[in-house]
Amino acid sequence: MTKVTTFINDETGATAMEYGLFTALIAAVIMGAVQTMGTTISTTFNSISSNMTAAS
Repeated sequence: MTKVTTFINDETGATAMEYGLFTALIAAVIMGAVQTMGTTISTTFNSISSNMTAAS
């Protein structure tokens, strides 16, 4: 009976699950930011390249 009570009160799995969810959320935010910034940076470099080609 003691082992069953210990198993029910054990919260180590819940803590690991919380860390996993936080990690997934942070990864999703980073991926969204990188994708947005990547598009903006790509547009900027294409503009610079076009202006350098036109200047020469």
